[in-house]
Amino acid sequence: MRFLIWLHRWLGIAMCILFAMWFASGMVMVYVDYPQLTEAERLRNLPQLDLNKVQLTPFEAASKINSAGLFSSVKLTTVLNRPAFELIDIGGLKSIVFADSGAMLTNVDNRAAINAAALWNTSNLSSTPSYDSLVDIDQWSISGSNNQHRPLHKVRLNDEFDTVLYISSLTGQVVLDTRRKERFWNWLGSTLHWMYPLALRENAPLWTKVVIYTSLAGIISVVTGGIIGFMRLGIRNPYRSGRFSPYTSWTKWHHFLGIFTLVFVFTFMFSGLMSMGPWGIFNSATSPIPQINRYYGNDSLRLSNLPMPDSRSNLDQIKEVEWHQLKDKSFYSFISSPTETEVRFSNNSALTPADAMKSIINEAITDLLPQAKLSSIDLITNEDNYYYSDNGFLPLPIYRVKFDDPESTWYHINVANGEILNRITNANRLERWIFKGLHSLDFQFLIKHGSLKDAILIFLCLAGFFFSLSAVIVGWRRLFV
Repeated sequence: MRFLIWLHRWLGIAMCILFAMWFASGMVMVYVDYPQLTEAERLRNLPQLDLNKVQLTPFEAASKINSAGLFSSVKLTTVLNRPAFELIDIGGLKSIVFADSGAMLTNVDNRAAINAAALWNTSNLSSTPSYDSLVDIDQWSISGSNNQHRPLHKVRLNDEFDTVLYISSLTGQVVLDTRRKERFWNWLGSTLHWMYPLALRENAPLWTKVVIYTSLAGIISVVTGGIIGFMRLGIRNPYRSGRFSPYTSWTKWHHFLGIFTLVFVFTFMFSGLMSMGPWGIFNSATSPIPQINRYYGNDSLRLSNLPMPDSRSNLDQIKEVEWHQLKDKSFYSFISSPTETEVRFSNNSALTPADAMKSIINEAITDLLPQAKLSSIDLITNEDNYYYSDNGFLPLPIYRVKFDDPESTWYHINVANGEILNRITNANRLERWIFKGLHSLDFQFLIKHGSLKDAILIFLCLAGFFFSLSAVIVGWRRLFV
């Protein structure tokens, strides 16, 4: 008992402010997400694609790039108000070739960045873009998804929201947007909660260790406190004057609040640790890359086979054209928004595009894990516990394909275009519950009733905050009074 009290006391003094910070910032994060450019925002701000100006095929565009010609993704989009091919090679490097001239975009200077910002939100007539700086990384552009675009041009729109755009120096595309209110609340939310100050976060290995070991210290503090709390709880044998606690003043409040919040605080700390996937505990035993390559038929697109798009479409506005390949079949999709896509095949098959797509997917599925038995193919039309988003868009309907391999592998496949959306193994399903389930209360019955979920999260964070505040006061008195 002496050792437990000593360990809990000094761990608690060391951790109490962090605990209070985590719970307070968690309440902010219920309502304010970390700055990101969503797919819906990106497509909404793209102009309508002018297919009449396209003078090249995907194969001809790829030939303009000094590479081996192996590309995993080809898309026709708009860059700097011109139709352009966006090609990503199998190493992940993105290149832009203008579809109206065949010129390759090689230099995005300050003027081009301002032009890209001016074209970004043409509906906001009050914006007057001005160049801010060229940044390699700052507080809001930490995400690794921006690495290939660095350095980033930072441009202010000077609008009522104080919007700042980050523009790729490689492609001239907007990769991130932030607003004043978003930035302010994220200083009090995610930056504190994730221990995300730039000076720490840009050193990823150090940041990972700091989060893991502070979480472990927090768990030990909670466990030792729980043991002491129940051992000192005098329910069967009350203390003098019938009291259930030997403590007085704020120490008594800390005792009772600790017991009341014990389960929640422990699961909060434990699931926070699990969010880091420490020591590779959620790593898959097999790589998905060979499986996915077999499904698509290759690790790169056969550019010479890609059909050119027919400009006739049922969509009101075509924002992008994306090419796909499944087995030996090549096709493309018109994209207007995350919820509006239209798949087209170049052949004159009697099948409708939807039926042709279904046939191709069913043929390719068995190549994912040819040595395993295909347990089931289910059509998922609504979000559920393993396919959901509480703050964005997910394609529906989808196929859920299950195999009986040692990892009980599932694949989610987009019905519209055959794209593999994700792969889930036993380890991923375990991670889903002990991280997202315990930490964010991501249960379907709560996700479907967002206000109820928010209210429960706020209540629990308030309880955790007041418990942590009692620890701060007890620790302060121990040290200074």
